[in-house]
Amino acid sequence: MKAIVLAGGGGTRLWPLSKDDFPKQFLNFGAGNSLLQKTVARLNNAPFIDEVIVATNELHRTLVQEQLEKIGADCPILVEPCRRNTAPAIAFAVKLLQEEHGAEKNEPILVVPSDHLIEPEIIFLNALEQLKPKDKIVTFGIRPTKPETGYGYIEIGKKCDALTFHVKRFVEKPDLKTAEKYVEDPHFFWNSGMYLFTVETFWKQLKLHAPEIWTLFQDEVRFSEMPDLSIDYAIMEKSKDVLVCPLAITWSDVGCWDSVYDVMEKDANQNVKIGSVMAIDTTNSLIIGGKRIISTIGLDDLLIIETDEAVLISKKGESQKVKALLQKLKEMKIS
Repeated sequence: MKAIVLAGGGGTRLWPLSKDDFPKQFLNFGAGNSLLQKTVARLNNAPFIDEVIVATNELHRTLVQEQLEKIGADCPILVEPCRRNTAPAIAFAVKLLQEEHGAEKNEPILVVPSDHLIEPEIIFLNALEQLKPKDKIVTFGIRPTKPETGYGYIEIGKKCDALTFHVKRFVEKPDLKTAEKYVEDPHFFWNSGMYLFTVETFWKQLKLHAPEIWTLFQDEVRFSEMPDLSIDYAIMEKSKDVLVCPLAITWSDVGCWDSVYDVMEKDANQNVKIGSVMAIDTTNSLIIGGKRIISTIGLDDLLIIETDEAVLISKKGESQKVKALLQKLKEMKIS
């Protein structure tokens, strides 16, 4: 098996800590390895994965290289000529694996984002080792633990084998009322954005459902002409050859500050504190400081993130609106 790590995103929902030139996959939230480093190390620890490549863009090439070197990961770095979303990025990486790393047409290829947290990793790796994608694309589903409106969902259909189910449909980021129903329905799973397929199956599905991309990868690659399409829109939501493998793991794409709070270790007052923080009578809050001391008194359910350039203060449960906030700042030419 070979693996592709997608590290070209520019996550904005973790502003002001995550920015275009330093997006969330490079963050470590105060300690240990970054999300990218954890992802690569997870795959490098799997004896059945013989090659891991990291796909990124020119802006982040140096950051990727520096972070891989810090953990001793000797991974090829694929630099996309320009940003064209996940479908062209994955196709570009699959072609590289074939032409330069000996990937054969029946060899399984795993595609994962670089900015997810997975625990325990052994369950994920054991499932990978047992799965045989053959002529199907396998995606991975996570049982919802809360009504999350920032995630996509998968509704499962009939069981296919011991590990997988047929996909009935994909649902993109539902409203709160719908998400609450999905939490109670055992047929719905979060879409983790991870995929497993053979080389042959990938090109077959791409030709069938996104021929405009497939054509541009024949002979000389014309990457700048690629449409801006996600892999979900290009293939997954159209194909009838998709299976889902439910995973009994703790998973997060750390896509907003509420998610960061959920996955971080908390103190006796259910606070997450990073940096120089003095919290008195403060509970259930995420407080991340930079060079200055952050002092709080009598607060509850807040998100406070401070950097050299900006301070974000939000009620918990509202952090999905950070993207809209950042757009307004850009329109005002403040950020």
